[in-house]
Amino acid sequence: MIDLRSLVPLDTRTVLESVSRTGRLFTVEENPRLCGWGAEVASIAAEECVWDLDGPIVRITTPHIPLPSAAGLEDLAIPSVERVVETVLASS
Repeated sequence: MIDLRSLVPLDTRTVLESVSRTGRLFTVEENPRLCGWGAEVASIAAEECVWDLDGPIVRITTPHIPLPSAAGLEDLAIPSVERVVETVLASS
């Protein structure tokens, strides 16, 4: 797992080395799927490591809705540990 704490500058070397080594890329973010940083990381990996990938790039995001301000609804929208694990296992 790589925890990208900074998007500028983006540590592409670490990401690309990991994708080349594992053959997989999963991104998890608390934003909608469209136009997020996960999309940018996915496009860089697809461009640079397409032949190293053993499966599709998977982006785990919030639904394409405004993020709810109510705590209970927000918890339902943000990717949970359980949802991340289920998605990774289903994709393996």
